[in-house]
Amino acid sequence: MGQAIRQAGIKVAMVCVPASVAQIVTNQLVEAGIKAILNYATISLSVPAGVRLQYLDPSIGLQRMTYYLD
Repeated sequence: MGQAIRQAGIKVAMVCVPASVAQIVTNQLVEAGIKAILNYATISLSVPAGVRLQYLDPSIGLQRMTYYLD
């Protein structure tokens, strides 16, 4: 994964994995050169300075969507 990310020049990634492996995946992404991460995992992640981290809770989005259903 890291080599493909570096070769493609990718700088933004989404973490959509179980919480038990989210930090491991995040570490791999950072090592590959990712500078911004959108985290869907239900865990707080640790990233070095210079890496932007944003959390998104998909359950809130689902609640908003179901509000408009009949």
